[in-house]
Amino acid sequence: MRNMTRLLAEVRRYWKVLLVICLLTLTSAGLGLPGPLIIRYLVDKLVARQPFNIAGVFFLLVGVAAAGGIVGYALTMGVTYLGQRFKYDMRRKLYGHLQTLPLGYFEKSQTGKLMSTITNDVATLDQLISGGFVTLISDVVTLIFVLFIVFNMNWYLAVWGLCVFPLYFANYFFHIGKIKRTADEIREERDVMLGDLQEKLAGALVVKSYAKERFEVRQFVGQNRNLLDLNVGQGMLGTRLWTIAEFIGSGMGVAIIMFVGGKQVMAGHLTAGSLIAFVSFMTGYMYGPILRLIQINDQIARTNAALNRIFGMLDTEPNIKDAPGAEALAKIQGAVRYEDVWFEYEPGQPVIKGVNLDVKAGQMVAFVGQSGSGKTTMINLLSRHYDVTGGAITIDGKDLRGVTVESLRRQVGVVIQETILFNTTIRENIRYGRLEATDAEVEAAAEAANIHHVIAALPKGYETRIGEEGIKLSGGEKQRIAIARAILSDPRILVLDEATSALDSETETLIQGALDKLMEGRTSFCIAHRLSTIVKADLIVVMERGVVREAGSHHDLLASGGIYAGLYNQQFKVALEALPQ
Repeated sequence: MRNMTRLLAEVRRYWKVLLVICLLTLTSAGLGLPGPLIIRYLVDKLVARQPFNIAGVFFLLVGVAAAGGIVGYALTMGVTYLGQRFKYDMRRKLYGHLQTLPLGYFEKSQTGKLMSTITNDVATLDQLISGGFVTLISDVVTLIFVLFIVFNMNWYLAVWGLCVFPLYFANYFFHIGKIKRTADEIREERDVMLGDLQEKLAGALVVKSYAKERFEVRQFVGQNRNLLDLNVGQGMLGTRLWTIAEFIGSGMGVAIIMFVGGKQVMAGHLTAGSLIAFVSFMTGYMYGPILRLIQINDQIARTNAALNRIFGMLDTEPNIKDAPGAEALAKIQGAVRYEDVWFEYEPGQPVIKGVNLDVKAGQMVAFVGQSGSGKTTMINLLSRHYDVTGGAITIDGKDLRGVTVESLRRQVGVVIQETILFNTTIRENIRYGRLEATDAEVEAAAEAANIHHVIAALPKGYETRIGEEGIKLSGGEKQRIAIARAILSDPRILVLDEATSALDSETETLIQGALDKLMEGRTSFCIAHRLSTIVKADLIVVMERGVVREAGSHHDLLASGGIYAGLYNQQFKVALEALPQ
């Protein structure tokens, strides 16, 4: 009920459309009621062989049917608009909210599951709103009118007709719990399948490299089989609920009415036309709506899992957001200070422990250390993908928590190891760094990244679509496009997260000059396992388990003979041993 209450609150925004739909629904329900009464009149006149205006009856039936068709068409159009508009707005709301959530949320959630929530779950709710909602209104209104009519016609027969209702409810409560549990299991199994499917399709290279195609097919078939069994089971439960309900109404209910009503007709207390009209009202306008209301409850039970997922996403609060009164960060010089910075992903398990750094504007800082030492966390804190749990980080003396996230990130350019490009043109991928950039500025950025000549040689040049994740480009070419994107954004602070580790020596040499030029006059933070790329750094910070163990220039750290000297000598030794003898 909590989920349904929230859903109704969402739908309430469309109150004007709802009002029109309600009026059309009332009109449609009202136009359906004269039919049995006209039939009663016709049958009674025919049985009594009394004269009547048959042409009038004909035109009345045709007129009611025509009016019903027109109203039904308008009602269908209104319902279709409501459903599509709701789906559009809900997907926009979900995606917009998703963009406010922190990086950690995406690291913990499978992409396939998030996609399923925005697409499949919202579509499920659309079916409930555009189908079940109107049916609910129509059937409730019809039930009220018909109860009044049948009790007016023959209260005794109406009471007998309603005696099967307890069986309806018993049947419903017997099945609905099982249907709801199965719906939850289906949603969970579908989430797992979609999440795994997205991961394995994105990792097709790994699957093929290890010849695991058959294994993956078996895995997918197993998951799909489980989903098949659950769907069949749910279908059987729903069908059984509907079949028993139909037997109760159309079988037992009609039999009771015919038995009791037939005796009244034989006793002269009821006309044949009245009995036929009474049966029509009960089967078409009483038992029918009850059956559909049961079906709607079944549909609500099925959609509960979707509602849980949608509202669960909407209820997830972004832990990185602008503080009250946060100011836009004006153009910065780039002086960065880490002041006794502590950070923990999980309470009680700090991964950054009391770090202090003073970086002057324009300096190049390199973070060095083993995997898990906290290097990437340090730069994620700088971009406010996470907030420090102790201490502060300042830029030009301003605490990052006191400025708007957007104004901060506009001045921090990022080039990461796992280059992410979008399935659009090369031009648009580069322009993503600054959407208002001109074509000339895009091409100038590509020139600076030493990728312009490669792009110009393509048949469609900058209008070439590079394929999902840049699959039509080499690793070095993708990385240079990402660097061009960073160059175009003209950041005051530049973050290079192992930006050249995926490149061969020739390509690395090709773009290193572009990177050096890009870093001129900018504060730069680099993470690199290949220490030869950071020997020119103004400050090299050696981290170990979240603590700064050493800090200084390349020459100073080598002279001190500490951790950095050991790492550097080890890499130098490996490089020498790799040379041909």
